[in-house]
Amino acid sequence: MPKCIINGKEAEFKPGENIIEVAKRVGIYIPYYCYHPALSIVAQCRMCAVEIEKMPKLQTACSTPATEGMIIKTTTERVKKNQRAIMEFLLLNHPLDCPICDKSGECDLQDFSFQYGDSFMRSSEERRTYVDLDIGGVIKKNMNRCIHCTRCLRFAEGVAEIHEMVAVKRGNNIEISTIDDRPLETDYAGNYADICPTGSLSIKDFRFKKRVWYLKKTPTVCEGCSRGCNMEVHEERGTVYRCVPRVNLEINKYWLCDEGRFNFKYVNSENRLTEPSIKSAQKFDFCDWSTAIEKSREFFQGKKTTVLVGSDLTQEEIKLILDFIPKQISVLSFFHYGTPGVLFSKDDGPADRILKMKSKTSNLYGIEKLGLTGFEKYSPQTGAFLVFRGGRASVPDLGGIPTVGIGVFQKTIIENFKIILPGTTFVEKDGTIFNFEGVEQKFKRAILPPGQSKNLSEIFMLWAHLGAARRAA
Repeated sequence: MPKCIINGKEAEFKPGENIIEVAKRVGIYIPYYCYHPALSIVAQCRMCAVEIEKMPKLQTACSTPATEGMIIKTTTERVKKNQRAIMEFLLLNHPLDCPICDKSGECDLQDFSFQYGDSFMRSSEERRTYVDLDIGGVIKKNMNRCIHCTRCLRFAEGVAEIHEMVAVKRGNNIEISTIDDRPLETDYAGNYADICPTGSLSIKDFRFKKRVWYLKKTPTVCEGCSRGCNMEVHEERGTVYRCVPRVNLEINKYWLCDEGRFNFKYVNSENRLTEPSIKSAQKFDFCDWSTAIEKSREFFQGKKTTVLVGSDLTQEEIKLILDFIPKQISVLSFFHYGTPGVLFSKDDGPADRILKMKSKTSNLYGIEKLGLTGFEKYSPQTGAFLVFRGGRASVPDLGGIPTVGIGVFQKTIIENFKIILPGTTFVEKDGTIFNFEGVEQKFKRAILPPGQSKNLSEIFMLWAHLGAARRAA
């Protein structure tokens, strides 16, 4: 492979690679604003300018490909002087509102101002101001903070494949806006906030809720569809505040759709049942675990039961169900369920040209690996249903047959359910899933289950213990 020299270090590179990426590989960071590895290159912020031997002027590292024998310097006085000048230029109009900005703590402008800027500002003129119009339900725009990197424009055109963001006017008066000030139409609007290097574009749902340095970050896998996008859960004290994409170039690259990004809302919903519950009349009464399990055991006595397993559960949970349940009740058959109209993996496919899949559960392919088939209709012999759900699967029509639910349920979807044994969501457990390409992915628990919700293994241990105690008596 060809080699170049960066700050005295020898670096190998692939032909065509730019200097920023080559430098990263040898542990040298070059600051930049407008560059993003997944977007087209415009080289307009000039922050990444470096000195290259035999070239009289500084060259932008994002747009300059490395060549054999090239000698690059990123820490010379010329480079540092340019960085200070760029920072001073970008801060001429930037408001001093870091204390109230949601980007504070993860803002490139903040970080680079400290590392490469100057503590003295020569300008005393008033900063420009804009009145921002609403651009939809996901993103809040604050044009006063914009540094004209145009990442948002290039994301819209090159990734979201929708022409909705534009730059109007020129020079100091330039403004980033939507066409005719219409609301954003893309289902990937949250990514605008992810790639914005300042607080100019922020997510409305997260505004003023929590400072980012208080949040614990846990890598996980999105349960929104069968692609299994990689993401991070950001939480504090058992409350999930947001989910953001995690880079995986093989699966979701740098992106996350809005459906997956905001799917976590049900985790802390007031509508979620987090206590063992038994239905009496038209409402659920809370009870202790022993009572709920004993009532469940009595409920299944003498009944042939159809077991429905949500394709939003993990491989470990599904294996546990298949092994444990036939030893406890009379099982007529096992089926999986999850997405209306997607009974089998062959029914799945892309729902758009970017990330979304038709299957709205993450482990459809994994559950089929374990031999379960999709639920189409129940046998006339079915006397009861036992439904397992991880929180994402859509419960099918059960024809009014009495049902026990184990897992995550909201009050709005349990009309025919007689007993609920509350379980855990994807952020409250460890597990393994398989995406639509057969890629095995593991994730870790981010928060503890709320209320009296328990992991499936704990529920089954309690079930087995109570059964053994009853037989011994």
